[in-house]
Amino acid sequence: MSIFIWPLSFLFLLLPFIVYFTLPPVKESSNLYALKIPFFKRIKSFEQISSKETHSKSSRFFLILMWLFFTTAVARPVWYPSVSDTPLQARNIVLSLDVSESMSAQDFQLGTADVTRLTAVKKVVTDFLNKRENDNIGFVLFGNEAYTYAPLSFDKTTLKSLLDEIGIGIAGNMTALGDGLALAVQTALKVPAKSQIVILLSDGYANTGVVSVPQAIDLAKRNNVKVYTIGIGSPEEVVQNFYGLKIPTQSTLDEKTLQAIATQTGGQYFLAKTTNNLQNIYKVIDNLEQEEINLQSFKPRKELFFIPLFLGVICLFIILMKRRFL
Repeated sequence: MSIFIWPLSFLFLLLPFIVYFTLPPVKESSNLYALKIPFFKRIKSFEQISSKETHSKSSRFFLILMWLFFTTAVARPVWYPSVSDTPLQARNIVLSLDVSESMSAQDFQLGTADVTRLTAVKKVVTDFLNKRENDNIGFVLFGNEAYTYAPLSFDKTTLKSLLDEIGIGIAGNMTALGDGLALAVQTALKVPAKSQIVILLSDGYANTGVVSVPQAIDLAKRNNVKVYTIGIGSPEEVVQNFYGLKIPTQSTLDEKTLQAIATQTGGQYFLAKTTNNLQNIYKVIDNLEQEEINLQSFKPRKELFFIPLFLGVICLFIILMKRRFL
């Protein structure tokens, strides 16, 4: 939709008519020629009349266009492409994801294909993002150390693109669980919101990091940040050896710690052994955190005054060139 900010500026279009009908015309001087040659003057007058009339008509046309364009520019045309809604009190949701080497285990499935745990997590998180249109979401990754991968944002398209680029071991091969939780809490608190939520996903136990898990829990409790924890795998896992035989092995999953984090911060702990489990877990979290959001509508505005201004300058240039060479 296109409108004019100052539509009364179009009254300036009447100004040339007011000047034309109110001011007297300029009289030509009778002493225009110092030397009078009757015969030559008569021939020359025919050429001048013809060229002046043509020149006057074309100049008048460009003058009218120039005045019309300049007046339109002064009226300040703008264009509103669409109406957008922005949440007034959105939730802050930070997904803290374990990207250590253990997430490369291929014990999950997408369809009939075996995929790594991280691949399954990325698919499920993408579906989760599609459902949280009005929430402010960010990513924290942790391995040997934790770092903010994506700050809180409403731009789900960019978040999904960044999610696709996450690789196993991008933050190291160990598990700084306390660092991942503490940084996620700090990230959630950076933008004021009605509620702050952290979804912590890991398949290992804390074996490195600067911040201990109890310290991270205390940070979340003091700032009223609710933490949902998701354990990937199971306490007893099955791995495939070189000969294709499946051998039971002890999992590195620390359910006890993940349960303590969720319980002490007011969240819940979930165990995901399969892709379907993981999908259902995110559905449960989505239902638990349903909340009515107040939306504020706004119209992005694009200024268009430069277009008629540019056209008016072109008309002025043509008029000046005609005066110079004709």
